Amino acid sequence: GGGIRGTKTFTTLATLLVLCRVFPRSRWAVVRKDLPTIRRNVMPSWEKIRPQYFMGPVNRTTWTSTATNGSQVIFFPESLSEDPELNRWKGLEVNGFLLEEANELSERSYYKAIERAGAWIIPRSESDPFPKQPPPLILFTFNPCDNWPRQVFYEPHEAGTLKAPYYYLPATVADNPFVSDEYRE
Repeated sequence: GGGIRGTKTFTTLATLLVLCRVFPRSRWAVVRKDLPTIRRNVMPSWEKIRPQYFMGPVNRTTWTSTATNGSQVIFFPESLSEDPELNRWKGLEVNGFLLEEANELSERSYYKAIERAGAWIIPRSESDPFPKQPPPLILFTFNPCDNWPRQVFYEPHEAGTLKAPYYYLPATVADNPFVSDEYRE
């Protein structure tokens, strides 16, 4: 969590890419509030960081990017106004999530992510009859806010009461070596 240009999105997308590499045929979902926001805000970052030799382009019908080892990243809009009961989450099988800009998402989506993380069991293959399963994982990015991410992560972190398995990593523009001095000002 933290301020603008603190590398939150790049760090978490890079983490998903590493997980895709380490766990072949795994599935990970990036959740943002709606599809226009995914197109406008997530896709440019994804295209900058996506290693083209490993991850294919995003299929704009299924909103998935598939790796050469069969792993997938699914870009999944929360779409709360169209799906207030979050029915689209039912049956979603993934190993984990990135709740991108969680401060813009419903807290109910956080609980749905908890329900669904780990639901995808990596299928066996001839070359890997007993694939290692990743632990269920939920990553978050969020800016300073006064809603649920602040209460769940930031305030307990500041009070020294945030306990494992939760972890909060503060990120600010000072952490980004690629930002110019003019931008920082």
